[in-house]
Formats: sequence, C-alpha cells, structure tokens
Amino acid sequence: MKGEGFMQKKKVRKLLAMALTVGMVAGSLAGCGDTKANSDEVKEEPAAETKEPEAEESDATDASDTKTQDTADTGDLHEIYKLTERNALSGLVSPAMKDRKDIDKALPAEQKGNLTIGLSMGQMGSSFFTEMIDSATKAAEDYGYELVMLCADGNISKQSADVESMITAGYDAIILNPMDVTAAAADVKRAVEAGIPVIGAGVDFAEDVPVVTSILANNYFGGWESGLYMGDFFKDQHIKAAAILGMMGHTIDESRINGMIAGILYKRAEQQGNPYSCQEDAYLEANELFSELRDKGKFSSDKWDFEIVAQGQGDWTNEGGLAAAEDIIAGNSDINLIMAACDPMGAGAIKAIKNAGLTPGKDIYVACAADGGKEMFPYLESGEMLVTGYNSPNLNGSAAVDLIHMMFEEGYDASNLPAASDLPNGAITKENWKEYEDPDLQYCKVLPFEWKTIDQIREEVQSK
Repeated sequence: MKGEGFMQKKKVRKLLAMALTVGMVAGSLAGCGDTKANSDEVKEEPAAETKEPEAEESDATDASDTKTQDTADTGDLHEIYKLTERNALSGLVSPAMKDRKDIDKALPAEQKGNLTIGLSMGQMGSSFFTEMIDSATKAAEDYGYELVMLCADGNISKQSADVESMITAGYDAIILNPMDVTAAAADVKRAVEAGIPVIGAGVDFAEDVPVVTSILANNYFGGWESGLYMGDFFKDQHIKAAAILGMMGHTIDESRINGMIAGILYKRAEQQGNPYSCQEDAYLEANELFSELRDKGKFSSDKWDFEIVAQGQGDWTNEGGLAAAEDIIAGNSDINLIMAACDPMGAGAIKAIKNAGLTPGKDIYVACAADGGKEMFPYLESGEMLVTGYNSPNLNGSAAVDLIHMMFEEGYDASNLPAASDLPNGAITKENWKEYEDPDLQYCKVLPFEWKTIDQIREEVQSK
C-alpha cells in the first residue's frame, strides 16, 4: 500500500498536562491574518477509485504547533470564541482566559482528613467509565477516604437528584461527570452554596461556573489530532465517511467528531496549497459542517473533497457501534471511513465491516478520537484501525481525588485553576502504540501530569 511510507517508526511527542490550554492562551501572541483566506473553492481532479489512500508523515501532534489567532494586533477575539452554542466545542478555550480567583468555589477553610467524596456519573456502559471509577476508588482508599458513586444512567434529572442527595448528606467534596454540562452547572452552584467544592471530570464547564476545575483529556483536540492524522493519510483522496457518536447532543462526542472534521480540513487546506491563516478558521468552518451533520444527518463539501453521508448512535459500546455501523454500511457500502467518537464503538464498527464481507483497513478504515483501550492495540498493529486518541480513565479518576487531597490536607491553593485542566493528549497509531502500552492496565499507561494555575500558564506563554 502506498500509505506504508507513512507508517515509519517515530517518537510521537506526548502533550504534557495543560499543553493544549497553553496553546490556546498563546493564541493571543501568535498570528491570524485574513480569515477569508479559504473562502474560494480549490478544485482538484477526483482520485481514481482503485487508488488506495496514501499519507505523508506529520509532525503536527500538538495543537500549539500550528498558527493560532493574533489578538495582540486586532484586540478582537476570533468568531469561534464568541459562539454561544458551544456543546460541540468542549475543550476549545478562548485565549482571553480570565482569572478565576474571585469565584467562590467553596474551597476548604481548614485542613482535615477522613473525607467523604461523592462521585456523580452521567452514564456508564463502557469499560472506560468502570476504569475511571475504579481508579478514583483506589486513590480514595489510599488516602483513607470514603468514595460514594451514584450513576444517573443518562438521565439528567436523576443526576441532579444524585447531586442533591450528596449535598444533603454533607459530603466534603463532589466529583461530577455530567451528562449535560449546561444542566449540571446549576447542580455545581447548589453544591458550592452548601459549602461543598466540586471538581468536574470528563467535560469542561464555562469559566464562570464555580467548579474548582474540570479534569479531562481535551475532547475537541483529541478529535483534532486524529483528524490531522486522517488528513495526512487520505491525502489526494476523496473521503466518504460516516460518523458514530455515543449519542448526538452529548457534548463529549459532538466535540470529538467536530475536532476530527477540523483536523481533516486543516490538512486538506495545506495540501491544496491554500492553508488557513490560523487554526481558528478551520475550527469555525468545521463547526459549520458539523452543525449541518447534526441537523441533517450528513454534509458534503466539494471544496474539501470530503463528505459524511450518515451518522449513527453507538451508545459508547461495542454492541452499539456494531449495530450503528451495520445500518450505515447497509445503506452506504461505498464509504471508505468510519469516524467513531470512542474505542468501543470503533471496535464494533470493525466487526460490522467484517460481517459485511469487507476488509477493515482496506475497504473501510476506522478512526477513533479516544480512548486508547488495550483492545485497540491489535487493531492498530494490523492496520484495521487507523488511529485513536490517548484518554486515560485511570489518570482522569485518580487526578480528581489527588486534587481533593492536595486541597484538604496539603494546603494547595486551587483558587485560580483554569476551568479546564487538560490531561495529556496524543494520537495513537500503528507506528507508536507500543509507547502507550501498560500490560497492567486495560487502557494506556498513565502519563505525567502537573497541575498549573492560570498565573503559571500565563508565565509560560510570556516566556515563549
């Protein structure tokens, strides 16, 4: 296959904690020119259907590597940061990051141990959430804390009631993995008013919501990095894709697929010799295409030689991904790519491709935005899966408990943490999956993580 030249061993740089947030803040110091640079269509000769996709090696594994908006000259924020509908933009942080010191977050006034922590989960259904809960539980046990988990099973009202029960019980802290980030903001405010600090997990809240911080692998840029890889791999090839989300309307999955689309567009523009003036332009155009996908179930762009012809709901499971992919393939057997928001649904899609008498990694490629589960490694090695994203549930769960311990027993000042504290991110591929493997874990190995305040992030930006 001509794409084999792309599959050369290389050391993929791992994004350290907060790297993406730093990259977005650094946007105020970088350069964005004419946002209409890609307004004209660039036409290409269509690729022959028998030609296999090929790719070229990319070093764009860090969102801060490529150009971002220059607010220093214009004093204006890019339009993407002004959008009020941000459900599909989880992780896309405005460079105009404000201090959060004055937001009351119910931080502990005195040091104490023997804590009771509430863990409110929006839904279960996959091994990722099981690993996240197990790692949080183990970390709590190591500190001598009690951790009580309640699951809303996808019901927003039930999650609100779960949080209310934790407030009534007088828990010392709450870790909140919300089903709906907008609805959960009211739950956070009630907890803080009762004197209970809340740490988000898996989803970022708005800057003015009084969470201490939210801990997550950046959903948007997890998709972005996979999208960059896909863009390189399918260079000069038409992309006829389908998308599988856990459910449309869920902020994590919408943001991951949106990021994937943006990464593909960014690479397409480079390959056509008409690159975006800044990343934000790609984000904005991708968001418009994603909105069309969400509203109409598909989109087609002659400009980018890229279309998504169907989307399905996979419920974050292998079985759901299998069923969704089978339905998609039955009506669209000529697609060459399935974009899945998470690994389990991607694994189900691979099985569906085989059940249809087709070959994954040849007839139809499968790409995921997350999670780097161990079951994906054989698929990556064989080429049946093109790419997935690093998203450690073990780090996600344990880091939240670690922060609570630091606040209550080590005197850590958490008053000015960013609304979103990004865990490490990275594209996991055929050439680098062994670097992420931990034989003792069901998911990728735990990478180094360091808490950083907004002040520390600004200092790093100014030193560049």
